[in-house]
Amino acid sequence: MKKSLIALSTALALGMFTLTSCEEKPKSAEESLADAKQEAREEKAEINEDLQEAKNDASEKRAEVNAELKEEEREFLAKMEAQRDNIDAELKQIDAKLDNAKGEEKARWEARKDRLEKRKDKIDENMTELKGGLKRDWKSFKADVDKTFDDIKRDLKN
Repeated sequence: MKKSLIALSTALALGMFTLTSCEEKPKSAEESLADAKQEAREEKAEINEDLQEAKNDASEKRAEVNAELKEEEREFLAKMEAQRDNIDAELKQIDAKLDNAKGEEKARWEARKDRLEKRKDKIDENMTELKGGLKRDWKSFKADVDKTFDDIKRDLKN
């Protein structure tokens, strides 16, 4: 009997301990509100960190793109200067031929010289625009200069 009494009291104590330990005290509305506010602050801080990281990434990318564009502009400016030098050399040759040309041949050389001088002026305008900061988009500018280059090639072949 003593054993059963000990077993019964142990079981009863264990049961009461189990029932009281599983029950969680409900949070008050103030505690719940405080927890929600803290969670919101943490979320906001995380969002702000993500936003700052995105801004930094965008700034880095913008700097890379600007550097690439500046390099492309420098290369294109060098290309325009080389084309301008080619026209100057051709104009000197035309001037030498004009000294000895007569009649229709002279008129043909003068017409060619006029075309090349206009092309040279166009390159000068484009170089000035590029050096002074483009007022139009890069693709449009580049297409215009490429067309001028094509016209010059055609004029130099004739």
